Amino acid sequence: MRPGESFCECCGQPLEAARCVRCGPAPVDPEGYCERCGLRQPAESDHVEVEAGGAAGVSDRGLRHARNEDAMALVAADGLTIGVVCDGVSSSPRPETASSTAAGTGAATLLAELRSGADPASATRAAVARAAAAVAALASSPEDAPACTYVSAVVEPGAITVGWVGDSRAYWLRAESPADRPADASAVPAGGPAASTAPVPESAPTVPMPVVPVPVASAPADDSALLTEDDTAAPGVLSAWLGADAGEVEAHVRTLAPEGPGVLLVCSDGLWGYLEEARALAPLATGDAPPEAARALVRHALAAGGRDNITVLVVPYGPPPGPAPADLGRNA
Repeated sequence: MRPGESFCECCGQPLEAARCVRCGPAPVDPEGYCERCGLRQPAESDHVEVEAGGAAGVSDRGLRHARNEDAMALVAADGLTIGVVCDGVSSSPRPETASSTAAGTGAATLLAELRSGADPASATRAAVARAAAAVAALASSPEDAPACTYVSAVVEPGAITVGWVGDSRAYWLRAESPADRPADASAVPAGGPAASTAPVPESAPTVPMPVVPVPVASAPADDSALLTEDDTAAPGVLSAWLGADAGEVEAHVRTLAPEGPGVLLVCSDGLWGYLEEARALAPLATGDAPPEAARALVRHALAAGGRDNITVLVVPYGPPPGPAPADLGRNA
């Protein structure tokens, strides 16, 4: 080509539509790979940052995956914040489509239900049902069933409501000073997260989940805690997910009212696979403004190996004025 030209003189390919970041103008196939050198071209979804109503989120492809199969949605309206994180099941077809569909559908349904007068727990169940139906509709056959996990949060003054299906998580993290940080807060488990999470086959035996979260109802009011319980039959094997092959989907819902300030952290296993203890997460998530805190958490996972896609939402929380509610947590 010559400077200023718009088409390749050899093949006629539009140059702006086929420019490899490594070797320049060259055919790029529909999957985003250069047909000359084989390099996968960067995609917009490889690294995404969002902010809304003081909350922030970061989603990153990580260091090992060819694409980002996570998705997130963040909405601030009517005095509350809605966040959704979905992790595509890598063993399913088009997992990135499943996660983006579920995240967008879930956030939109939550907002619509809350505006119609539904309480957060009912709105959360409706959102999961709508998201599950939307993901199931993506399947063209039983063998072509995109799938993903789902976790959502509604944060309002005085209350937090979370809902989930799968092994993406939500944490309540109280505000901490650097002096509160445990000595091993930056420790990285050997091996990190599993390379992918697969649905459990029908014949797989059910075994106890490998991680036991702190029960919210029994946690002191000022303690950080894991709020969700993984739907897993074995490490890295899901027992519940969204998809046409998931069967009947039942959302887990939990509502709590922390007494002091902190943040609600919603994340995929690309983060908690490297740092899963709530008290270790708290200093990283609460020490800075939400945008920088979200970036710091993603940087931690990348520095630890970045074997999976990483998605993080950091939503600040403050109790309402006046006496704090007596009930810290309850299953809704």
